[in-house]
Amino acid sequence: MKEMNEMYMQLAAQARLHNAVATASLAGGAQLLVYPLEHGVLLALGASAPGQQPLRAETLLRRRGADLRRFGAWLPALFADGSWYLVRRCSDSESHGLEDNEWLAAEELLL
Repeated sequence: MKEMNEMYMQLAAQARLHNAVATASLAGGAQLLVYPLEHGVLLALGASAPGQQPLRAETLLRRRGADLRRFGAWLPALFADGSWYLVRRCSDSESHGLEDNEWLAAEELLL
């Protein structure tokens, strides 16, 4: 997860510099988006791999609801192109990255 945090920090710096969304494609077709806020950023992790079985809203919401303590910080969002993203607000105190278990929780939700 060190690589994810490094990518997150790079994107956050770009997003703040340009005051715009910064994006990166990850292995397996996933997307990482970072949008600057006054105090922190919005972080979005999306699964949009070609050929991947589309996620169903019911499945995603059921998984998230089954363990809100673990998954609650990640809010599901369906983009106009039909891809699912998990979005979370990260405060300035999280500017050096997230804990491994937080990244793993997001990846598990998107499976």
